[in-house]
Amino acid sequence: MIPKTVKPTLRKGKQRLEFELKLRIHSPLLIYQMGKVGSASLLKSLEKFYPGAVVHAHSLINNPNWKIEKLYQQIVLRKKPINIISLTREPIGRNVSAFFQNFERDTGVTYEKANFSIEELKEIFMKNFKHQDPLNWFDENIKYNFGIDVYEKEFPSCGIKTYTHDQVRLLVMKSEIDDSDKVDAIKSFLGLPEFELNSANVSDLKDYSETYKAFKNEVRFPLSYIERMCDSKYCKHFYSKDEIDAFKHRWIQPKKESINNGNPV
Repeated sequence: MIPKTVKPTLRKGKQRLEFELKLRIHSPLLIYQMGKVGSASLLKSLEKFYPGAVVHAHSLINNPNWKIEKLYQQIVLRKKPINIISLTREPIGRNVSAFFQNFERDTGVTYEKANFSIEELKEIFMKNFKHQDPLNWFDENIKYNFGIDVYEKEFPSCGIKTYTHDQVRLLVMKSEIDDSDKVDAIKSFLGLPEFELNSANVSDLKDYSETYKAFKNEVRFPLSYIERMCDSKYCKHFYSKDEIDAFKHRWIQPKKESINNGNPV
């Protein structure tokens, strides 16, 4: 009989062998994008349908995940073929979502112990959050690691574009496009005619979901911040003028009456 203390080690060893075998048989698939762009359901669906190794990451360098380390060695250092899927998202909404995802990091307390008003959360968000992250992500990750400059050529209005450079194939999609369009793009990109996207609305299940909804409903930002985000190279490249105008209107329009009557949430 195998001792219980040994079983976890054996499981990890088996997982590594299976992962390395997949790397040898099929080109791996990397779901590689900034956080909070709606990749959870995409990842689960691709793990079900794609025959090769599927790895999800926001960053490749100094990542403690052994799968990402192995993938980095094989793909970036040894120049083996790889398929990459990346998503974009309107930057202000993305930052708000990421702020709540990393609540303790930016506020200094766990959500359970927090007693902030919505206005206090806004002040913390403006002061502590790394607002430039989505604006720089493609240059610091895709271009840096794979030599693909997504800004080199115009991004189509359909919200989908493929890129090829050496051994790398990249599919970029706007998270705002219809799921059916995402499915068609992935079917074509990966040669998966049976692919289906199973939606997973993860945000509604989070402990902070009600506060997050209240924040989105009540908070509006200074014009200087909105222009910095929406007039950035990132936003102007991936989104049309009409879309950007809608983003600006979304975050600058007058506040609605507080749904929590000013009480801390």
